[in-house]
Amino acid sequence: MRRVTILKMVPALVAALCGSLLASLSGAAAPLARIAPDKKLIEWGWDEPGPAYMRANAARMDEYGFDGVIFHAEPARNGQPMNFTWECWGDKRFEYGDFAQNIADLKAAHTSFRRMTDNFLRFNVSPGSVDWFDDSAFAVVLNNADLAGRVAKEGGCKGLMFDIEVYNEPLFLYAKQLHKDTRSFRDYEAKVRQRGQELIRAFSRYYPDITILLTYGYGITGLSGDRSKAQYGLLKNLLDGMLDAASGQTVIVDAYEGAYSFRARREFVSARKSVLKDMLRYTGNPKAYKKHMRVGFGVWMDNRYGAKAWNTGDFEKNYFLPEEFEYSVFCGLHVTDKYVWVYTEHPKWWTNDRLPGEYLAALKCVRNPRPIEDAKYTKRQVKDPPVKGLAAANQPGYSDEETFGDLKGKYEFLADLPKTWLFRADPRREGEKGRWFDPALPEVGWRSIEIGKFWDEQGIKYIGDAWYRVTWQAPDFPDNVKVVLWFGAVDETARVWVNGVRAGQHMEPPDIGWDQKFPIDVTGKLKPGQHNTIAVKVGNGSLAGGIWKSVKLAIEKY
Repeated sequence: MRRVTILKMVPALVAALCGSLLASLSGAAAPLARIAPDKKLIEWGWDEPGPAYMRANAARMDEYGFDGVIFHAEPARNGQPMNFTWECWGDKRFEYGDFAQNIADLKAAHTSFRRMTDNFLRFNVSPGSVDWFDDSAFAVVLNNADLAGRVAKEGGCKGLMFDIEVYNEPLFLYAKQLHKDTRSFRDYEAKVRQRGQELIRAFSRYYPDITILLTYGYGITGLSGDRSKAQYGLLKNLLDGMLDAASGQTVIVDAYEGAYSFRARREFVSARKSVLKDMLRYTGNPKAYKKHMRVGFGVWMDNRYGAKAWNTGDFEKNYFLPEEFEYSVFCGLHVTDKYVWVYTEHPKWWTNDRLPGEYLAALKCVRNPRPIEDAKYTKRQVKDPPVKGLAAANQPGYSDEETFGDLKGKYEFLADLPKTWLFRADPRREGEKGRWFDPALPEVGWRSIEIGKFWDEQGIKYIGDAWYRVTWQAPDFPDNVKVVLWFGAVDETARVWVNGVRAGQHMEPPDIGWDQKFPIDVTGKLKPGQHNTIAVKVGNGSLAGGIWKSVKLAIEKY
């Protein structure tokens, strides 16, 4: 009953909200261009449907304003259901006959859908229990990849969502590989690249013009440091191989989950540049990258983790107000090559569970041009609810030994940076333009804060960008050595300046990079035996934030 009521409300809400909801925010800004019809909006969340559901509910699913959905297959053998999405990268070999009903359901849904033409079958790297060097075991993965492409093709789908997030085994971390003691990182790089070639051939065997959405691309593979120690280091080589062997019509989309928290158009523009230009120098096949790689974006409507991350009564407690959500999706569609996907956990689109009509209406408005001032959407601060155990010291792997212990063979650690720094929130993102990293900048407006703790646990209830600064006398160290600042962890992203000069950054997607150590090469920038000013711009989109582990000065051993 509630579903029917809400859907009947939507046309009236659309008329009201699209015309007036943002009027107070519009100011004198010029209208943005209308979203082209070839830009597609995809739904993906914890209400992920299967083919049978899509067939039974095709007409209703068309009403929401989405152009497609990411779904899971539901194969069955001898009447017993099977879990393809979570077992396809393992030792279970699926057969074409297991998908007979799925294909029939997808065909029926495809003919019923009027709008939802761009649907994607999810293919995970789960459980990830297959060693890259095991030919017979990897043949099972390739068999399942072949089936995924075939089901997508015969079912009238656009392609696959290749979810490369590691949910089970650490598939892309060299330190956890079965043969790490007898095979070098280079050996694994070569083998994983070969597997990438085989994988894309399997995906496209029945579907040569397939579109493959990637949850993450090259940006999370530890390109700024030692990839042999990066959680997703070997993913680069898998992607290189996929590009090597991609057929002429294959499209690979870096669907950029890192955009989950974006609120302003400039963030999408910066990410687009990162994917399409900056990553070119890292790929092993630049020509194929230019030919096949496209950029997309994910937007997380109920952004933030925890049971209190979504409020259906007081929208001010949500990360996105309805108009902010609308604007974020609008900007994503404006900047993307083709696809934007909306992710949700608590609200369920297909059952209207915990889904206020204002957010339904906001989605209906995203293609309508309107005058909007970009800056309006970056000022509101969202206070996270208190979370038990939020203290940094309670997080797994917090100690210095757990964090830095594996580096002692390569680095000599000379000093810890001071515990107390200066802190300043930057809700309007004016710090870089205002040169807050300049050592000569007066310290008016700054307060003291400790590193090694989240800023949230120090009474700073804030979501957004903020700056840390410290002036500290470095110890002496020899000339002609590589000098590195090792950050134990920053929640979530970091840009670092030394004595007013940009030194490096840590920009992995928030849900991956927030608890990872990273190096910043300060050779030639940090002055031995003298006072140095270190400035760090921290970006935080949810929950606690800050430099929450120690920072160490090290030199590389030769």
